[in-house]
Amino acid sequence: MGQSKTKVDIIACGLDNSGKTTILNFFRPANEKMETVTATIGYNVETFQFQNFNYQTNAYNYKSAQNSGTGDKKVEFTAFDMGGAKKFRSLWESHYSTVQGIVFVIDSSDVLRLCVVKDELEALLQHPDLNADAGRKRVPVLVYANKNDLEGAKTPAELTELLDLPELMGDRPYNIFSSDARKGVALAEGMGWLQETVLLQLGDQKKKGK
Repeated sequence: MGQSKTKVDIIACGLDNSGKTTILNFFRPANEKMETVTATIGYNVETFQFQNFNYQTNAYNYKSAQNSGTGDKKVEFTAFDMGGAKKFRSLWESHYSTVQGIVFVIDSSDVLRLCVVKDELEALLQHPDLNADAGRKRVPVLVYANKNDLEGAKTPAELTELLDLPELMGDRPYNIFSSDARKGVALAEGMGWLQETVLLQLGDQKKKGK
């Protein structure tokens, strides 16, 4: 019996040089990975499959997925990798109305620009296309606190407080992972959380006939 396939659109946002493209490159098949990652001009589109990953135990086909009904699904992600330079940030909103998940990447060592990070994240979360109805308000947000290997990098707990994440997110599902994109640290764990959260939401919507 074949596995069902679910297609999920996500958007990867964050300031320039935060590591968005490096993170998405991690999920490419080995023979398609870029040896050198360059800054994104405008936006790129990446497609990858990520199946039954337990972000808590680093294992596949995990018990919680099976119990929740997500364990038999093959997920194909289409990720819109958005340029983070100021002149490209206005392009982000063109994808808000269709995505089922948001990946927001922060350079946790770039303390001087955290105020800009907060402004951009707040603008994203308050955009009408992400608040059109109760369903859109619940689009989950995966936050990567990236570059955790650099001196002065803030921890997820510190960033949660500095950015006032509980207030910004409201009742929207979110999670923050301390990552090092160059080494792949916590990338799969974070995407595993996003995958399970999106699949559970899609399952709930199907049950309600939405």
